[in-house]
Amino acid sequence: MILEARSPSCFSGRYVLKLDGRPRGEYRGRWFSEGVDIRLTGRLRLHLQKASWLGSHFNLTDTNGDVLAEANRSGFLTSAWDLKLSTGAARLVSAGLFNTGFNVLQSGQTTGTVNRVGMCEGGWRVEGQVAFAETDLLFIGLVYHTILERRRSSD
Repeated sequence: MILEARSPSCFSGRYVLKLDGRPRGEYRGRWFSEGVDIRLTGRLRLHLQKASWLGSHFNLTDTNGDVLAEANRSGFLTSAWDLKLSTGAARLVSAGLFNTGFNVLQSGQTTGTVNRVGMCEGGWRVEGQVAFAETDLLFIGLVYHTILERRRSSD
């Protein structure tokens, strides 16, 4: 499975989601927040929320407030993230020093990858090498989106 997020232009904060090439929804970031509101086809709405004002703990929730996935930085001086997905615990780790992508590791095995697409619009592409749930692919991409936004704002 492949989930992509692409922005219509370099100056837009809206991203169109495509699952295996088919339109699946869209998301927009919030002003003055690292939260994201997601609208998927079929009236499904999800939210990426920062769990506290300080720190790097994020939750993917549905409209009922049920937590579908969680992420937290692995440590203070690391780029890795600990994930709780529907398929179990995972880690999002950098693919290399000069690589912009990240690998998803579960039980020491690479089960997915995420990397940038496009030149300036900040889009991303998640490829699962195992059968991830759609919400897991989305969550991996949104955590990666958060990483890219944090890097962009620190420059």
